[in-house]
Amino acid sequence: MLETIEDVSALLGTVLDQTHDCIKLLDRDGTIRYVNERGAIAMELRTPSELLGLKWVERWPSEARPVVERAADEARSGKVARFTASRVIGNKLSWWDVTVTPVRSNPAVEHLLVIARDMTAEVQERERAEAVSAEMRHRLRNAMTIASALVHMAARGKSELQDFAGEVSSRFAQLGRVQELILDPATKKIFSQIMRLLGDVYGHLEIGPLPEVELDDRLMQAIALAFGELATNSLKYGALKHGAPVQVSGRVADDGLELIWREETVFGQARDGGQGLNLIDRIVQASGGRIERCVEGRQLVVKATFPLTM
Repeated sequence: MLETIEDVSALLGTVLDQTHDCIKLLDRDGTIRYVNERGAIAMELRTPSELLGLKWVERWPSEARPVVERAADEARSGKVARFTASRVIGNKLSWWDVTVTPVRSNPAVEHLLVIARDMTAEVQERERAEAVSAEMRHRLRNAMTIASALVHMAARGKSELQDFAGEVSSRFAQLGRVQELILDPATKKIFSQIMRLLGDVYGHLEIGPLPEVELDDRLMQAIALAFGELATNSLKYGALKHGAPVQVSGRVADDGLELIWREETVFGQARDGGQGLNLIDRIVQASGGRIERCVEGRQLVVKATFPLTM
C-alpha cells in the first residue's frame, strides 16, 4: 500500500524506468531535472544523473537546435509540440520522434515533459524500401529498353516490319513511363491521367469518363496492379487477344473509387492452377476494397471499388 508521496514517487520512477521511451522532465528554462533509466541507456550513459542539470537543447546537434528550440517555446506557451530529428549516439546515427508537453501548476507552465521514441529502425526500413523501389524502377527501365532493342534487331533489314517494330517500341517506351510514374513516390498521381496513359499502352481500350482524383502511392499501386492483371487476362484469353475493344471507366461513389472494366469475350472453362482472377481479388481486398464480376450476354463486367482513404 502506498502511504506517502515518497512511496508514490518511487513507484512512478520504477514504472517510467520500464518504458522503452526516453522520458525527461525539464524546468521551464529547459534544464534537465529528471531522466528515466531507459533514456540514459538510449543515450549510452552509465546513469541518468549524467544528464541532470544540463540544458536539453544543447544535447542536440547544432543543425537540429532550431526545431528543438521552437518545440520548447511552443510547450512554454501551453501547446503540445512534436518534431522528428536525428543525432549521433556513440558512432551510430539515430532518429527520434519527440513530443514536448507543458506541465502546468496553478495554472502556469512550470515544467516541460519530453517523451522521445527511437524510430531509427523505422527510418532504416523506409530507406531500404525506397532503395529497393529505386532499383526496381531502374531494372524496369532497362527491361523495356532491352525489349525495344530486341524488336528493332529482329526487324533490321526487313522493311515490311519497320512500322511494326516502331509501334512496339513506342508502346514499350510508354509502358516504361507509366511504370516510372506509378512507382516514383515523388510524382503526383491523378487517376484519370494514369488510366489514359495505360490505355495508350495496351491499345483497343476505349477510355470513358474518369474522375480527376489524386491518389496516394499505396492506392495507385493497388489500382495499377489490378488493372494490369485485367489487361493480362484479356491479352491472353479475352477481347484484347482478338483485337476487340475494352471499355474502361471510373467514378467516385459513396463507398470509394470505382474502376469499371467491360469487354466482349468468349468464356471458356477455368484452367487448373489459374491464378489471374484470384490475384486480382487479393490485390483489391488487400487495399481494403472489393471486386464484383458479372456476365451480361457475351460481355464481362468487372467493377473494382477502392477506398479513397487507406
